[in-house]
Amino acid sequence: MKLKILPILGVLLITISSCNSDSSLPNTKAPESTVDAEKERGVYADKYDAISDAGQYTFPEMKIAPKKYWSCVGVLTPNGRNDLGKTNENEGLQYHLLCQSISGLTNRAVDEGKSDIGVWLYDHENRDSYKLSLEALQSMGIKEQGMQTGTELALNDYGPSDGIDIRIKDLFDGYILTDVENNPESNIVASVASHVYNSIIVDIRDKDKYDAAGYEMKYDARFKTTRDSWKEFKDKCNNKALVVMPVQTGELRDFAIKNNLFVLNINKLNGNASSGQNLDIFEEVLKWLNPGAPIFGWEQGVGEDLFVNRASKTGHVWVPSDWTYNIPMASLQYSKRQTSILAKVKNPLSIDFDKKKNFVSFYLTDGDNIQWMMNNFIDGFYNDTDANNVKMSFGIPVGNLAMISPPQFSNIVNLQKDNYTLIESLGGGYSYVDNYAVDANRTEKLYTLARNVAASMRQHRIKILGLIAHNVRSTDAQAGFKAFIEANDQLEGIVAIQYSPYAGGEGDIFWVKNKNGFDIPIVTVKYSLWNHGSQNHSREGTPAFVANRLKSEAKDISFSFVAVHAWSNFKYIGTSNDELAENQGGNIKGAGAAKLCVNHLNNDFDIVNAQELIWRIRMFYKESQTKQYLAVIK
Repeated sequence: MKLKILPILGVLLITISSCNSDSSLPNTKAPESTVDAEKERGVYADKYDAISDAGQYTFPEMKIAPKKYWSCVGVLTPNGRNDLGKTNENEGLQYHLLCQSISGLTNRAVDEGKSDIGVWLYDHENRDSYKLSLEALQSMGIKEQGMQTGTELALNDYGPSDGIDIRIKDLFDGYILTDVENNPESNIVASVASHVYNSIIVDIRDKDKYDAAGYEMKYDARFKTTRDSWKEFKDKCNNKALVVMPVQTGELRDFAIKNNLFVLNINKLNGNASSGQNLDIFEEVLKWLNPGAPIFGWEQGVGEDLFVNRASKTGHVWVPSDWTYNIPMASLQYSKRQTSILAKVKNPLSIDFDKKKNFVSFYLTDGDNIQWMMNNFIDGFYNDTDANNVKMSFGIPVGNLAMISPPQFSNIVNLQKDNYTLIESLGGGYSYVDNYAVDANRTEKLYTLARNVAASMRQHRIKILGLIAHNVRSTDAQAGFKAFIEANDQLEGIVAIQYSPYAGGEGDIFWVKNKNGFDIPIVTVKYSLWNHGSQNHSREGTPAFVANRLKSEAKDISFSFVAVHAWSNFKYIGTSNDELAENQGGNIKGAGAAKLCVNHLNNDFDIVNAQELIWRIRMFYKESQTKQYLAVIK
């Protein structure tokens, strides 16, 4: 056995590179004086907190509900909403920006008490997540007035309906002029100028129509850049959040406009980093933001660590949400709409700890991704018929999704199968635990983030936390793990991935005591199912490759987390053991990919979910204190 003993912030951290029982490890029994057995006593399933505002509600919130809403149609069509080259006034990026600005300004007017009618961007794809959000609004007594195009809403006069003024054109002071075909950044500038001047976004393509209707141009963004926008408007923006989106998109503009947020693009041209970037402005904006302010959106055509890393170092978490819609209305009064929806948990007393196998658990990556949760996560991954059989563990953005769409969060938890484990993914959004807030007041910001994440997890009975670090073995990573463990004495374990490769921790296990004296394991991912085309990497590869590595390392008993890269597809090759063939031309992903790996294993292995694997690790390495804990629950 090899032990690496590292004193980190007064805590003994032990890295275990081979499997050994509790009797051979030092200090495995927590001192009786540090374990509050009475506090731990009770029914295991009842260990969760009541719903309350413990400081975890950090997203901008629309506080006032409209009495009615218009459905703005023709914008969220399956294709074309961000296209250029369209001439029809109700098509393309120009129309998308118009509708997003109408929605943002109208919903802002409601929140300011100036109007009783909001705007909802109608989802022509009829996704269940948005239907659930609409049903929730309707259950609050908010009625749909009707369906109109954005052009009609901006230009038409409407008489009162049920005593409510449903006309919205009078809410706008004019328009902001763009030329998205010739100056992509005019889009970004207009997204900020819209809320500064209380004006809808109109492109040069459609200018004549709005001039004829009596609209006045309030700001000309045709020749402006994002740098100009920062210089002119930073003092007129709310620094409690930020939107980062590519230039050739309209998404999230309603959210930015509604909440008076700054909007920034990393690449000056869509998907083209070589044509110039705004990283220097981005760094200025990060310092200007309120401490801990969330960042919404995403950038395309550039490595994610380039921008996420900068945000993490300054103490901001990223909320991947680029293809998300209607956040102002979907999240309406979210702090008052939280319900005690609880994840299914496995009572550790039900586990046969005498079983000796090589235990493997599969963990689906990218669960911090809000837009995925609102789009095809459920149908494409979560409800996969193989998921319950392979006992898949799913990362989800517990607190973030509960703020953005309380109904969709409840829907995902309600659909949880018995063999699933739900894991809080990446600790309140995407940041790196080893460099979070290193350029700011790290200790204070890290512990604030950890407390907020703990509140969401405890209130929804989520027992496992997934975190990511550049180097999971580093002193800074261990300090980050410690903060999350000390903030949550209901936390049972952490799954840690490394960026990148995800399996850079090689399955090593670290330990930190929680405030009740129990050692909590941080278990690093051992291998990843990841399609690298014509090759496998040292710890990332096809299901056959990973299965062969696991079999070569098999013992009487072992514990392995295998990350399943959400965006990798594989091919079924039957009984073949070819370690590259599964990469070629298949469409099997998620739980299906895990099943391919299981098919390559033998009877020496047992597939368990993440929570069971964590408890087996705790019993194997920390037997005496684990038995002490189990003795007072039922």
